[in-house]
Amino acid sequence: MDRERLTNSEVNRFGIYGFMSMFGIMIPMMYLTIFMTEHLGMGAALMGTILLAARIIDFFIGLSAGGVIERTKMKSGKYRSWFKLLRWAVLIGITMQFFNTTALPLAAQVVIVFIGYLLLHGSMDFLAPSQFGVLSMMAGPNFADRNRLSFRNAQFSAIGQIVVAAAALPAVNFFTPLVGGTYAFSIVATTAAVLFFIAATLIVRVSEPYDKGQPKDAPGMPVVTLGDMVKSVLTNGQLLVLLLGQSLFQTAGQVAMGIMTFYFMFVLGNLTLMALALTITGLFGFVGSVIGPKVGTKLGKKYAMVAGMLTYGVMSFGIAFFAANSFIIYIVLQCANTIGMYFFMSFGNLYFLDCGEYGYWKTGKDNRAVALAMGNMPIKIGMALGGALGAYGLALIGYVPGMAPSPEFATKFMYLFGGLPGGLALASGLIILFAYKLRDVDCELYARENEDRVRAAMAASGE
Repeated sequence: MDRERLTNSEVNRFGIYGFMSMFGIMIPMMYLTIFMTEHLGMGAALMGTILLAARIIDFFIGLSAGGVIERTKMKSGKYRSWFKLLRWAVLIGITMQFFNTTALPLAAQVVIVFIGYLLLHGSMDFLAPSQFGVLSMMAGPNFADRNRLSFRNAQFSAIGQIVVAAAALPAVNFFTPLVGGTYAFSIVATTAAVLFFIAATLIVRVSEPYDKGQPKDAPGMPVVTLGDMVKSVLTNGQLLVLLLGQSLFQTAGQVAMGIMTFYFMFVLGNLTLMALALTITGLFGFVGSVIGPKVGTKLGKKYAMVAGMLTYGVMSFGIAFFAANSFIIYIVLQCANTIGMYFFMSFGNLYFLDCGEYGYWKTGKDNRAVALAMGNMPIKIGMALGGALGAYGLALIGYVPGMAPSPEFATKFMYLFGGLPGGLALASGLIILFAYKLRDVDCELYARENEDRVRAAMAASGE
């Protein structure tokens, strides 16, 4: 029988993490490069080298995180323990990245920023899968509750993105006359770190009745080895299809995001319109987080993803062919993109949890944390490939620093800005349409049988 449905209070407390965590995640993403160059005085090349080295290490941490979560048994629960422990690492990591280290030698500045970056992002490699692991513990095999938790997280996250975009820079400007620009960033970043800490503490508390851990070597529970974890990815065809489709889609988004500034500078000729565009699309992101789950639930997770990816592809081609001379057309198409993405983005890592449930049901070995950790990989792959494709694409169409805008460049640029992301998004949607086979009804069956298996093992071990 299903456990009693979660209360609205529990669902909202889980969702508040999505809101408050945006402060700790977005402020370093938005302002770290400016802080390192303009306030710490680092050269652009040095800054890029530091971040490249840190991101390479972060990538490999992300690959191993699921295996570590799966093999580590802590007293406070399988997933919530990571929030209890790593909230401190995130607090310190965000603060370290925005230390005023101008009085220190350059080598010390580099080490402090480098360690701070890895503390934040390395911790998130564990916390991102653990968040949906907590979700699976709270909701159990009840897919209605799984959706409620995921949807509320997406809605609160969308609100958080709007608030951060609207409030962070004004806050820096407010403190600058009082303490100077460098310390102003330090104050805002430290505040964001504290908010993240509070958010993680909410997860720890709301999940306490549900996540008490599970036996690793109980009678009837197969021992999961490192080899099993690797095989759980390489032999789970549905997980590999999902990884490919979502990686292509994330690459499409990162191509467009990485060269967006050039659209406003060289095509529309007005960089100030970019702030207006981000604000409007952010508001539509919240609208999408409200509308998207309703559409996605009716379509089912698979076809919600297909619809969202294909919508993004079609709208991106529309931008390529019709938005070169019209800010209004760009905004309309981009807002349609944003709403379409929420058809499936509201489900978050439930897709990877479904693949984990399928793998556990098929093999009898619980590698769901490994599958959840793979949910971090598409965005990391997308950032790497999307950034490279955007940069190489600019070089290919003839961009050189300091060049004057021209109609010929604008035409070529629009194919890069809209056409390339459109093609990648359409390819991702078609891959999911024809190769992804997991249906919601089947995944719910897998989840129920898997929970029965875990309960039986816990009973056998006396836990």
